[in-house]
Amino acid sequence: MKTPSPRHPLRVGIVGAGAIAQVAHLPAYRRLHTVQVVALCDVDPTKLRVLQARYGIPRVHRSYEELLASKDVDAVDICLPNDLHHRAVLAALAAGKHVLCEKPLALRADHARELVAAREAAGVQLLVGMNNRFRHDSILLKRFVETGELGRPLFIKTGWLKRRKQIDSRRWRYRRDVAGGGVLIDLGVQVLDLALWLADYPAIERVQARLIRETPGIDVEDSALVFLQGGDLTVTVEVSWTFTLDQDFNYLSVFGTQGSGHLSPLRLFKDGPEGVRDLAPAYARVRRNVYLESYQREIAYFVEVVAGREEAPPLGEQVELARLLEEIQRSGGAVEPLVETLETRPVAGS
Repeated sequence: MKTPSPRHPLRVGIVGAGAIAQVAHLPAYRRLHTVQVVALCDVDPTKLRVLQARYGIPRVHRSYEELLASKDVDAVDICLPNDLHHRAVLAALAAGKHVLCEKPLALRADHARELVAAREAAGVQLLVGMNNRFRHDSILLKRFVETGELGRPLFIKTGWLKRRKQIDSRRWRYRRDVAGGGVLIDLGVQVLDLALWLADYPAIERVQARLIRETPGIDVEDSALVFLQGGDLTVTVEVSWTFTLDQDFNYLSVFGTQGSGHLSPLRLFKDGPEGVRDLAPAYARVRRNVYLESYQREIAYFVEVVAGREEAPPLGEQVELARLLEEIQRSGGAVEPLVETLETRPVAGS
């Protein structure tokens, strides 16, 4: 298996030509000189034709099995709907390809475990695209937590609330059989992973959840509130597609025994001789497109992992995340139109 070098770029095939591939992945690969996108796969011939011309991609395929059979593909970037991740990643690993998979890795914990075992057997790299970990402000906040500057984390509050808009029930994101859930899988998986990553993925002992479905015509929740507890740490997650807001609201706060850190923008507060100070570097407050930058860093990191210059994050974190999502869905089954009070329940062992 070739690794990227100035003479031998990493040859990537992208599976799925939807919005995330168009907006984030393809532009990010074009910025890297050590990568060549050699193939693109999708069931939509129009997308394939347009993107092939725009990015100068040598080949297009209508099935990922055909793409995986290509000997000139070193790595595969999977940008498919959620229900196809498990099968496509398994096939790519069996073909000996390095894999970058969009979140979530799998919709079931047992499927996630199967993929971890398959990666170990194949001896290749597997990275899950948790792009929020690669935001510049997330990276700085992680450093402050790791060095103990904020003390021991006691409470992490995070959420992603999108302002109300028309929901097209025909889109796969709003179908349980394809997406695996609603806003919890769409937005919740991202902010929950970020919160747990900042705290080094602690063992979660108890879960309480409320899942609400108010939108007619869909069979998934459109709002969710989640409460998790592990040791001294409490984590709350709030996500919605349908609240009445003037703009989308994405936030995270870490409250520790000696200080607190907040996104976005990045603020880091700690007591000092002259009172509370904001320790965040001035450059961290500059307005920038953290969304696109995060994907650029994530994909560049994937290339470095394949080259052996960086280490992939532990896949056990993604198994734990899948397990917690299952527990959250069991704890807070969607209720229509009102939500009943739910008892806090212990989390089953992994």
